[in-house]
Amino acid sequence: MRVIVSGPVTQDHLDDADLLADIAPTSFVTNGLSTPPACGLPVEVWPVCPMQPEATRVIARDYTLCQNADALVCVGDNPHLVELARSYDLPVYEVSE
Repeated sequence: MRVIVSGPVTQDHLDDADLLADIAPTSFVTNGLSTPPACGLPVEVWPVCPMQPEATRVIARDYTLCQNADALVCVGDNPHLVELARSYDLPVYEVSE
């Protein structure tokens, strides 16, 4: 399962996501602003485009992430990404910091 990581995701978060939301990553997808824990799984980075206006560049990249993933693990506050992932019917594991 390709999992988007958002925020300071740790191995404990991934273990809880597997247990509570049936999210078991086989690879990760990120916008480059978040880094998955070092666990040896492949990581695909879709960087935020610096040519886009600052106010919309992260939001625009959220669409790319959701279109190229199977689930989301979000630690912290990212309401747009969480709402978008749910609209794409992706399983979401969300933890507030």
